[in-house]
Parts: sequence; structure tokens; C-alpha cells
Amino acid sequence: MALSSPGVDVSVIDESFYVPAAGNTVPLIVVATATSKPNGSGTGTAIGTTKSNAGKVYLITSQRELTETFGNPTFYTDTSNNPIHGSELNEYGLQAAYSYLGVANRAYMVRSDVDLGELKGSASAPTGAPTDGTYWFDTDDSLYGVFEWNSATQKFTSKNPTVINDATSLDGVSGSTYTGIKTSVGAKGDYAVVTWNTENKVFYKNVDNTWVQVGSYDESAFDAAGFSTSDTFISTTWATSWPTVSATLTPTTVDTASLVINNTQVNIVTGTVSGVAEAINAAGITGVGAKDVAGRLEIYTDATTSILGGADSTTGDGGLIIAEGSGLSLSQLGITAGHYHGPETQISAHSTVPLWKSTDNVTIEGSQYDGLRPTGSVWLKTTTPNLGASWKVKVYNSSTGLFSTVDAPIYNTREEAIKALDNAGGGANIATGSLFVLANTSDDANPQANFRIQRRQLPKPTTATAGTTSPVLTAGTKTFTIRETVKGSSTFVSKDVSFTGTDANAFVTAVSSAGLTNVVAEVTSDNKVKITHSIGGDIRFKDGTGTPVAGVGFTNSLDNVYTAPADATAGDTLVISNWKPLTYEAKTNAPSSTPANGTLWFDTTLDNVDIMVHDGATWRGYSNVNSDTDPDGPIVSATEPTKQSDETALANNDIWIDSSNSEEYGKNIYKYDGLNLEWVKLDVGDQTTEDGILFADARFGKTGATGDTAATIKDLLASDYLDPDAPDPDLYPRGMILWNTRRSGNNVKKFVSGHVDINANNGKNVRFKGTGETYNGGSEESMSAYKINRWVGFNTTAEDGSGLFGRKAQRKTVVAAIKSTIDSNDDLRDEETRNFTLLSAPGYTEATSNLVSLNIDRGITGFVVADTPFRLGSSATELLDYGNNSSNALADGDDGFLTYDEYMATFYPSGFTTDLTGNNIVVPPSHMMLRTIALNDAVAFPWFAPAGTRRGGISNASSVGFIDSEGEFKPTSLNEGTRDTMATAKINPITFITGSGLVNFGQRTRAKNASSLDRINVARLTAYLRRQLNLLAKPFLFEPNDKITRDEIKQAAESLLLELVGQRALYDFLVVCDDTNNTPSRIDRNELYLDIAIEPVKAVEFIYIPLRLKNTGEIATLGAQ
Repeated sequence: MALSSPGVDVSVIDESFYVPAAGNTVPLIVVATATSKPNGSGTGTAIGTTKSNAGKVYLITSQRELTETFGNPTFYTDTSNNPIHGSELNEYGLQAAYSYLGVANRAYMVRSDVDLGELKGSASAPTGAPTDGTYWFDTDDSLYGVFEWNSATQKFTSKNPTVINDATSLDGVSGSTYTGIKTSVGAKGDYAVVTWNTENKVFYKNVDNTWVQVGSYDESAFDAAGFSTSDTFISTTWATSWPTVSATLTPTTVDTASLVINNTQVNIVTGTVSGVAEAINAAGITGVGAKDVAGRLEIYTDATTSILGGADSTTGDGGLIIAEGSGLSLSQLGITAGHYHGPETQISAHSTVPLWKSTDNVTIEGSQYDGLRPTGSVWLKTTTPNLGASWKVKVYNSSTGLFSTVDAPIYNTREEAIKALDNAGGGANIATGSLFVLANTSDDANPQANFRIQRRQLPKPTTATAGTTSPVLTAGTKTFTIRETVKGSSTFVSKDVSFTGTDANAFVTAVSSAGLTNVVAEVTSDNKVKITHSIGGDIRFKDGTGTPVAGVGFTNSLDNVYTAPADATAGDTLVISNWKPLTYEAKTNAPSSTPANGTLWFDTTLDNVDIMVHDGATWRGYSNVNSDTDPDGPIVSATEPTKQSDETALANNDIWIDSSNSEEYGKNIYKYDGLNLEWVKLDVGDQTTEDGILFADARFGKTGATGDTAATIKDLLASDYLDPDAPDPDLYPRGMILWNTRRSGNNVKKFVSGHVDINANNGKNVRFKGTGETYNGGSEESMSAYKINRWVGFNTTAEDGSGLFGRKAQRKTVVAAIKSTIDSNDDLRDEETRNFTLLSAPGYTEATSNLVSLNIDRGITGFVVADTPFRLGSSATELLDYGNNSSNALADGDDGFLTYDEYMATFYPSGFTTDLTGNNIVVPPSHMMLRTIALNDAVAFPWFAPAGTRRGGISNASSVGFIDSEGEFKPTSLNEGTRDTMATAKINPITFITGSGLVNFGQRTRAKNASSLDRINVARLTAYLRRQLNLLAKPFLFEPNDKITRDEIKQAAESLLLELVGQRALYDFLVVCDDTNNTPSRIDRNELYLDIAIEPVKAVEFIYIPLRLKNTGEIATLGAQ
């Protein structure tokens, strides 16, 4: 600024431009991992492995940060804990990054959008995770506490019931109800629990081969008119499946006199045991029947009888009194006169053991009796000790991805549950989400073996609001009973209420005046009656005269209001409760959902092969055209078949898939020639002739209506159904066979939601002219009933059209994702903020060309470290053929290497090391070379060759070799002849050097032509200069294009290059930046040219030492001259 008065103005002009120092070597490592892995510390999910972060570029600065971000590297083992070398699921890139960060402190990482965990493989299709909060009744992990009583031994026997989870074992299924269990299920004497619906009834299969619910007792045949003269009956209830009285003798004759049962005289006309049974049945004694069982009399009762004698449905314990009549001694039958208890079901805790022994005393209406119950009585033990019930109810947490167990104790009533769970609070302290299992849900006085899981829906209070604003109450006195639970009690407190008013206020006043402890009533602002149990207990109503409860609008359709159990004590009609029947899934396996769209599945089944054949019109089920072929479909065998699977003779057109070599699965397919009696190999690359084979998706199910469900191969043999996206048969010749990749196994599939558009083509299936499974050549089938989701073959064919199976199918899927990440990620092309100098995708040779393209997009400022395949053999011929692509492979991969570039090098062979768990693993060459280059750059510079014994040592592998045909690691040592061959093929050898260990012994790039750039050190120097010169020149942008600027930029460049001379990067250099290369026309185009010529220092690779032999004294003579 200008001075207005005497003073000093000091200004600073910054002309100290210089080139920033180059950063350390930083790689970009492209990886594939499982999704949502745990982090290294096991405290949560590794954030870098979530699906939402696929493709995100991370700068990782330590091994710890790596494992916290991406989890520990995973390397798989078999069931015997042997490592699976070369598995496509192993996380090679992550292991390489971990090793690299052991000697360096910066690496860029990006994970491809593929879940290696999904490719792990299974024989059945995967499913999706359940919805958060899904409840699962784990029927396989649960115990049911069923104990059967034996009166002879007076001991219990634990019974393990069959669990029935599906409707296929049930009769009379309609909606969520059924009538019983099919007689074909189980054996006599078995127990079963039906968890298919929420009633969870326990059944017993009786001697009549009938399944009866434990506790059921009302035998229709035992009504007064139930019998004619039959001496037997079919037991249809549990109570009548076990005799109350069992005679001990089998007399051939008895006196024709009488006996007395429940005060009813039974007159015996025929003097046989059968005659006695007929007489008892003909006597019409309510609740009593008899059978002649192998000459022995058995008397049965249902619970409508009583040990007090006569029919007594109130006491109703199923007992009876039997006494002598006239002329007949009960001893003839082997029966003792007296009182007998009927079979009983008791549902109680382990601490309340039934009093069923002969030495136990029980009191019935003031009278004492022994407690002996007949064999077959059942104790349902509700607590866990000694094999008691333990219901495993679990809830899914989507945050953790796990099911956790929720306590679910068993109680006989809601009021008992409230007391047990919160004795002090009466319900106030029961948390939302608490569970219990309600036994005897009908509240029957004779307990029924059924159970319903209840969930606490709300905390205190318990409220219900009537459903009408206009109550309809009759004139006159109206009555009802209201009952409430109270603290510390397992029974209800009842109040009888009466009132005469006809509006809501009158009803509320009546409730408020009833003297209830916890229940209050009010009229809401919209004139509805609201009932509240203040501490969260239960309320019950029994409507009376004038039905006022219904009149004010309380029904079971309201929130928190339910119909009272059918046999509820005191005849209650409604229950108001915060307990609600739980919605859950009862299964042996955890619940699931439809897979997420795009889910991958590696189908591991080798012998699932669906073959169709072209009959001249369409693709048909194989046996529909070749009826004599193997009834089980294609024969998958490691040896040549000599018979069909059913031991019959081979037939013309039988199919054999040779499975002896997993690497070649799907390549060796044979069709049987019945004329010449030989197997003829098919050309799997032929998709045009009648002898060819097409690999394509055709169908998953055997009909469109079941199209999303895997049909069996046997069913598909006879099915002509085709999905609408099946190959057009008009394009292929008669006789060609179709390998249906959608249903066949050993390949990768992807779940596509809504894959079938049932509205396309006017709702008709363009590929299937028929109905269901049968082709008829008529109209195209309507798709209105079709399932729309499908598992679709994914990466199922090779470049020549042949099928892709097993490891190769997995690999193609992973490689496709890695290539996509490299090609489409814009963040990777941001060279301004992401400065990486090495590029690698460890383990994936196929991605080499993509990495080269990425490097070009970034201005060739980096160097690509590429791999050779794990299974590439070590012979000179194999290496030469691979490096020169003698097999004419179409892309980089297992069969050949195509990519050439001056800024890329490839190495061989693979390394042998250990993972983080200490297991032996095989790693790609880049795993070793990334670390070796980092160590080279730490002790020298990028323009020093990372090779030889000084700087090329391998420090993260103990051996090198390849994976042989049996999947085993085979160590190898590359001799000089092999190394010479590799040099010709431009593959750098990693080998063992005596006295130095493992060493990288080459530094050739894959340069197209012979030049300075055919060496790694020069190529990396050039890439370095590109980066540094870019940084050097940027400050001069928008400066005046004159001599001063040109001199300044020239000086800056010379300083940079002079330093490189001192660092042994250059022999010499020349920089030109004047009017000779900055002509007026260039200046007018706003261009500045800085021409630089360099002479890079070359590495010593060949040392020649001629050794000359001289005569004695000749050397001294030469020295004197």
C-alpha cells in the first residue's frame, strides 16, 4: 500500500517454488471378501465389508485398521481342517494387504461388490434374513415334559413326542385348523405335539391306532344310548384309551348274574367275558364302557363320571364305584370291588408331583381315597429339571443378525402367570415383550394338553375402550360380573354388579361402586366406556341380565379384548388383557424370508443335472423323448457306467457326465450309442448341430405355478414345461440336447425377484404350448398362476459356449465383480487426492488389463503388479506357452496371458505361507512382490530394481510353487534354463537362491517392444517423473508465457533431474524450454513446452568376466610396459 506519511512498508514476495518431495510407495489393492464380516476385535461388523460400502476407497494405515475395516483375512479349510489351496473364496487381497502393511504404513483398499460368503455353496437354495423382531419357536431344541404313569411300577417314564410342524401329516386341514393326525404317522403308544398351528396340542396314539388329544375325555359312545350289544368300541378320546379297571383273569365262563357299577345294576345274560362287556355297554351307564381284550375285561370311563359314583360332570374325575351284584363274584373276573380313579392329566411344575401312588391320599368332596391312577395317566411337567418342559422361543435381532432366546415359562392361567412373573407388582413390572406359555387354553376343569404362547404387548395399565359411542342398554335392572387380578394372588377377585340406568355413565358408576381394587371406569369425551386395570393385570366380564357389557360396546374385536376360554371358570365371556397370543414360526430350522434380489448361490450338487432334448418342435423332458433311458436321469459318475442306475442295461441315448476331474466337470459329456454299444463324447463347444449341446436356463420347477421351487431331476425328466425365457427352440436343430443351467448343480445362480413378467406377451408363455407339465403343441399357456421369482444361472458359460462349473463358475463371478470395480469406479481415477503408485488385484490375473487401463486413465503414474495362475505348472513349455498365449485364450486367465504394457510386470510362481490363524496357505505372487517392492523403496528408490539378493528378497513366504491337479501345493525351484525361458515370455521368476533364500530374480515388464521401458526400474522411474513433473509444472499455470517463466520452469526441472542424477536414477539429462520449442504459434495457443531427455541408469543383469591365462612372467612384462 502507498505511504501517506514517512514510514516503512515491508512486503513479502514468495518466489521459493520447489517440487514437493515424493511420498512413500503406496499401493492400490483391489479385494474381494465376504459381506458383513466381524471386525478384527470381534466387537461388531467390519464396516468396509458392508454391501453399502462396496466400491468405497479406503486409505488404510496399519494392520489393525485393516482388520477393523475389513475383518481378518479368511482362508477356508475342509472338514478335516486341511487348507483348500486355491479356493475362490479365499481372501487373497486382504492377506496381501496385511502383509504389506507389516513393512509400510499406507495402502489404498477397495472391495468389490461380491459376497464370497454367498459363494460358499450349499445343496439347497439360500434364503433371506427374517424381519427384525421375528419370533421362532425352535421345536427341535425344545423339550415338552411328557411323562407317562405306570400303575404297576408306580413310576413315570419320560416320553419324547414326535413334533409335527407341517400340514402333510394332518387330516382335515382347513386354513389354520385340522381335525387330527393321519393314522399313517407314528406307531401305537407314540406321543406327538402338533406345532403346525398355535394350539400346540399333545396327542397319543392308542391301541385302536387312533391319535387322540391328551386330556380329551368326552367319549360319544359312552352316552346313555351309545351302545347296542357290542362287546367293544373304538376309543376316540384319550381318557377312554386307557382302562380305569383292568381285570387280572381271563376266565372262559362266568356266572350269569349281575354286578353294580356307579349304582347301576348290570345284568349278565351270556356267561363269558365278552358277555359281561356286552352287558355293561348295554346298561347305558353314562361315561362307562367295556371291552373284552384277549379274554380279559377292561372297563373304561370318561371324565363325566366320578369316583363318588354316578354321573357327575362337576366333580368329573373319570372314576367309578364297582360292587358285587347277585350271583356273580367279581373275583371270577379278577376284579376287586371298590373305588377306582380314571386316567388323569396333570399340568404342573416339577415340584408338584402328581399324587397317583397307592400310598397317596386324596380328598374328594370331604372323603379320603387312595391316589392310585391307572397306567397311561400323563404328567406334563412344566419346569425344566429332570427332562421337564423347556420351550425355546427366540427373537431375531437384525442388528446382530442373530436369534436370542426369550424366557417362556409355562403356566395354567394368565392370573397364575401374572403372580409368578410379578408377585409384588401384580403386573406393573412385567416388561413389554415378556412371554409365557398358557397351558390348558380352554380352561377346562379336566386339563387338556394344549399350549399357546402369550406375549406382553403393553406395559401397565391394561385398558380397553368400548366400540360404540351410543350404548344400547335395556330398561330395568341389568347385571354382570366383573373380575380382576390383584397383587400376590393367582386367582381373580369377583364382583357382581347391578344397575338400572341406560347410558354409559350408569355403567361406569356401577363399575366404580363395585369395590374393585385396581379397576376403574370412565366415559371418554366421545361417550365411550373405558375400563382400566391400573397395575396392568387382567379383567374378566361375565354378561348377565340385559347383557349390559355387550350393550356398552365391549366385543372381542377391540384392542386388548378377547373371548374368554370356552370352559372358563364362572362362565366368563370376555377377557381384557395386555397378554396377546404370539405370532411366530414353529420350525426345526430358523425362520427366513425370500432372498434379497441379487443374492448369489453356488449350488454344490454334482448329480443334479436336468437335460432336455429338442424333438423337432420344442425342448422336451428327456424321458418323454427317450423313454428307455435311465429312470433317474443323466448318470453322473467318475467311472464309465456299464448299467443304468436301476441295474438294467444301458439304453440308446443314455447320458453320462464324467465327474472324475472336478476341474473338467461339464467338459466330458457322453451319449450312449446303442447300436455300437459305446459311449460317444459330445463336443461341448458345439451349439449349432444336432449332436451339439446348449448350456442355458430353461426352468427351475416342473410347472409355472411351482416355478420358484426346485423340482426333482426325476420329475423334470417327464416334464416338458419351459420358463418363458428358455432358449427359443426355433433356433436349434432336432436332436440337440439342452443342459438346463437353472436347475442343474455345481454352478452359480442369482436370485432375481420378479424375473418372470406374467403380463408379458398378453400373459402367455411364449416358450410353452401346453398345460402344467405336458406339451401338446396347442395354445401358449397362461401365466396368471405362475410364480414370478427365479434363481437365474449366473456366469454359467465359457467364451466358447460350453458350461462353466465348480471353482471356475465361482471364479468368473468374482472376477466379473473385480473388473467392474476397477472399470467403473470414478474415485479410483482421482489422481489429485488418491496418490497410489502400485496397482494390484492379488489372485486375479484376469483383472490385469483392467488395472492397466486404470493406470492409463490416471496418466500412467503407477505400476501394475500382476499375477500368474495358481495352477500354472513349472515346466519351461508350460510357462512359455502361457506367457505367449499359445492356446489363443480370449482373455487373461488360467489358459493364457494376453496383456502387454510397459508399466506392468507379472511374476511366477505362487507362495506358501501362513494366515493369521497359523494355517498354511498358498498366496499369489503379488502377495510377495508388493512387500518386496515396499522394502526395496524403503532402503533405496523406485528406480532401483526390486530384484536380486540385495533388494529382491522375499520375506513373507517360506516356499514357492504351484497347485497340482489334486489341489495340493507342489514346491518348485526354477533353474537357469527355466528362468531364461521365462525371460523370453516376459515373466519374472521368484526362486530359491542358495545362501540367500527366496528372491525375485527378474525385473522385466510386459513391454511390447524392446526399449528402456522393458525394465521395471526404468518404468517406475518414468512413472515417478510423470507424477513429479506434474507437481512441478502446476504452479506455473496462468503465469506469463515469457522468457522469465520459461527459465524458471526449466531451472526447476533441472534441479529435479540433477537430484535424480545424484540418486543414481539418471546418467544424464537435457532440458529445453526456450523459443526453439515455444514458437509464436504455440504461445498464441497458450501452450508452454518443456522438452526433457533423460538417460536412465540401467540395472546390472548380466555380468561377464573373461579370465585369461598367461605364461609365467608374462604379466610382469606387461606391467613394465
